[in-house]
Amino acid sequence: MTFSLRELPDAVVIRIDEPPALNDFRSNAFRDSLYQSVEGQEAPRVALDLSQVDFLSSSGVAILVGMKRRLDSRSGKLVLFEVQPIVLDLLRITKLTHYFTFADDEAGALERLRALPAG
Repeated sequence: MTFSLRELPDAVVIRIDEPPALNDFRSNAFRDSLYQSVEGQEAPRVALDLSQVDFLSSSGVAILVGMKRRLDSRSGKLVLFEVQPIVLDLLRITKLTHYFTFADDEAGALERLRALPAG
């Protein structure tokens, strides 16, 4: 699997284990399985670990934006954490740092998820 999922009582922690899958525009399998991992939950709270991601293509950006939109439409929440500086720079340049919520580590992400208003 290209990502791992850990369910906690009040959130889901997803770690991208194989970053190239996030950036592969030729395959929808990664995107679809990532989206499906939170589909069955009502008002899902997701902490997304990007510690292994050191490059983000337009496909990767589209997947992250799509994930946030899906969660927002279901009154869910998304926090990105352990974002590599190069990836954060790209998100800053594309002005997506205003769109996403960030935390330094998993504990901070879970704290932010609890504090964020729904949807």
